Amino acid sequence: MKLTNVAGMALIAALSLGAAAPASAANLAIFGDNNIASLYGVGNTVTIVSDGQLSTAGFLSGFDAFVYTRDGFGFGNGLSITAAANVKAFVTGNVVLFNGDFQDDIGTAGTDALFTNALSFVLGGMGKGYLGEYIGAFSAYAANGDGYNPIGLVNGSSGPSGFAEGGSDLAINLTVAGMASSITAGTPFPYNPDAVEFGATLTGENPAKVLARFANGNAAIIASGVDQISDPGAIPEPETWALMISGFGMAGAMLRRRRMVAT
Repeated sequence: MKLTNVAGMALIAALSLGAAAPASAANLAIFGDNNIASLYGVGNTVTIVSDGQLSTAGFLSGFDAFVYTRDGFGFGNGLSITAAANVKAFVTGNVVLFNGDFQDDIGTAGTDALFTNALSFVLGGMGKGYLGEYIGAFSAYAANGDGYNPIGLVNGSSGPSGFAEGGSDLAINLTVAGMASSITAGTPFPYNPDAVEFGATLTGENPAKVLARFANGNAAIIASGVDQISDPGAIPEPETWALMISGFGMAGAMLRRRRMVAT
């Protein structure tokens, strides 16, 4: 079908304007300031938020997703009880968890693809999304071994984090779910990024939602709607969580003491 010059130019202009707007443009709240903020700042509005802001009722309501990571290459900061509760209430959509210091490897094509695709998945859910890297992944569980206030998106536990914990220094292999996921597209697997070597042992996540595992079988990348991210057959009673949190807290304290002695 032929178009008049005026109509054709108008159509081309309209298509050009539509193509100029990034499909993933979003308003992101990020707790922690590192390479993730720089990567996600292209085409999105990024706000580095504080625990005090997260503790304020309704603060997150204007954001499309919450990203929980670290400052630089440090281990990161835990949330206050109120902030953790507000984050949990905020998350109603898709969740992606990176079990390890993955942001340290941003700048390489494979890891950049993982984070870019993960954000698209988080934003593609029906509700508000969550992306957790390292401390953000551990804190997403109902219990953790580092003594952080848990958010409780996953009815499971994260053990004490550290070098090579949970097989985090090993190669990462795709699962069946990962082979079909858009998140892993563009990243060559088996994948063993040089900068990823700290992590934790995870339990209680839905095995069908694990996209990749370290060579020892521990979950490395998890992606799901928040309503399906937990293993439906492994939900401990509340008193069991109390015992686990207490035990993990002591283990985390011992690990930190060892780090202080070593330094």
